[in-house]
Amino acid sequence: MKNAVVNELISTMREITPKEGNLANILMEVLCMSKEAIYRRLRGEVAFTFSEVAIIASQMGISLDKIVGNSMSSGAMFDLNVLHSLEPMDNYYEILVRYHKLFRYVKADPTTEVITSSNTIPYTFYAPYENLSKFRISRWLYQNEKLRTPTSLANIVIPEKLAKVQKELQEDLRLVHKTCFILDQGVFASFVREIKYFAELGLVTATDVANMKKELHQLLRELELVSEKGSFHNGNLLSVYLSNVDFEATYSYVEKNGYQICFLRIYSINSMDSRDGKVCNYQKKWIHSLKRHSTLISQSGEIQRMNFFNEQKKIVDTL
Repeated sequence: MKNAVVNELISTMREITPKEGNLANILMEVLCMSKEAIYRRLRGEVAFTFSEVAIIASQMGISLDKIVGNSMSSGAMFDLNVLHSLEPMDNYYEILVRYHKLFRYVKADPTTEVITSSNTIPYTFYAPYENLSKFRISRWLYQNEKLRTPTSLANIVIPEKLAKVQKELQEDLRLVHKTCFILDQGVFASFVREIKYFAELGLVTATDVANMKKELHQLLRELELVSEKGSFHNGNLLSVYLSNVDFEATYSYVEKNGYQICFLRIYSINSMDSRDGKVCNYQKKWIHSLKRHSTLISQSGEIQRMNFFNEQKKIVDTL
C-alpha cells in the first residue's frame, strides 16, 4: 500500500510537470534539498516524509485524497472538477487549464489515442466558433443562476486569459495522434433545440441565432470534410462513427503508453474524471462496444455520411 501511494504520487508529479521541465529540479526547489537526496526519493531508496508530501501537495497543487484513492484496489476515485470561485468565468478558466495540462502532456506521444462517444457537439469542433462557444458558456451561466436578464451573446465578455487557454486547448486536441468520435445522430438536433429555447427566453437575440446558424453550417462543412479525409487538417488520424442507438451521456477515454484517464460529461461544460485502472478499462470497453451499433463514415460509408450531413443541414436551416 505504501509503495502504491508513493508510485501514484511520483506518477502524478511527472504528469503535471511541463514537458520542458525537470521533476528533480522542481523538487529541489520545492523541498530545498540536494539533487542526490531528491533522486534517492524518486528511486524509492528513501521514503518521502509526511511533511515533504504535504509541501509537495501544497506547492504543486496535488490532491492527496486522490493520490490515496487511486492507489487503493478496493475503490475508485473520481475528480468532479467542481470549483467554488465566486466568479464563474474563473471557474471555467480553471477547468480548461486542467484539461490543457492533460492534453499538453499526452499530445506529442505517438501512442496517444482519444476515444469519445458524444451525445452533444464535441468541444473539439464547436470551440473554434465564437458564438457557439459563447452560447455553451451562457447556457452554463444561466443554469448556475448567473445570467438572469435578457441579454445577447455580444454582451458576454470572454476574459483574455480564458480566450488564450481555449485556443491552446482546441489546438492541442487536434494534435493527438489518433482520435475517434462516436456521435449520437441527434447531436445537432439537440443543439438547435437549445438555441430555439434560449431565443424564446430572450437570452439570445435574432442576430445571435443568425450568427450561430452560419457557424453551425461552417462546422458541418468542416466535420464533413475531415470525416471524408479520415484526418484533421494537420494529418492526425480521425475516425467518425454514427451511432444507431441513443446513449445517455458523453464518455471519453484518453490513453498513451503508461497512462490512462477517462471522463464522463456532467454539468453542461464539465466532466468528472478518473485514472482508476478498472474504471478506465471498463469505460474503454463500453465505448468500443458502441462501435458494434455504429456506422463508420470516415473514409467509408459514403452514402450514410452524405445522408447524415444533408439531414443535419436541414435541421440547422430550421433556425
